[in-house]
Amino acid sequence: MPPKPKIFASPWGSRPAWQAPNRSFDIHIDRYRTELETAMKIALEVRYQLASIFFCSNVLCFATCRYCPESCCLTASPWYDFRDLLFLHLNFLEVPPFQPVQAYQGTCRYLSPRGCTLSRITRPWICTWYFCPTQTANLKKRNRRQWETIEQAVAAIKKGRELMEAEYIRVIS
Repeated sequence: MPPKPKIFASPWGSRPAWQAPNRSFDIHIDRYRTELETAMKIALEVRYQLASIFFCSNVLCFATCRYCPESCCLTASPWYDFRDLLFLHLNFLEVPPFQPVQAYQGTCRYLSPRGCTLSRITRPWICTWYFCPTQTANLKKRNRRQWETIEQAVAAIKKGRELMEAEYIRVIS
């Protein structure tokens, strides 16, 4: 008998499960606000670094996504992870009401005919750092230096997210 397919559910997929970590972040940030100043500064720096790549991301998406027969937003299964939620809370940004998808191969609930309804800064990290092969080739061909700048920014953002998480855990532990 063939094995049963694995069932995927995004972390915190139900409404109560989604509310629990968000409440927990709010409580910890309120309780340890002073001690979390370093984590908040790191989160703010990550926010600035993210903003530095948004223009290019928007240009690439405009040039490629609407013509793509297999748009990532239709085929991917993005969700918020711990660092995504921590980033939103430490920057006091609005947290979306639900995870983008509930099940593997589900369509993102924030996708509209005109694109994502979430602001760039509040999207899951995967929605920002992933550049499809078409976008990568397009940018490398048109502006190799800009591509290298984006690669450096993405590496810095990844490192900042790690540091932000480590500092948060250090403080609340």
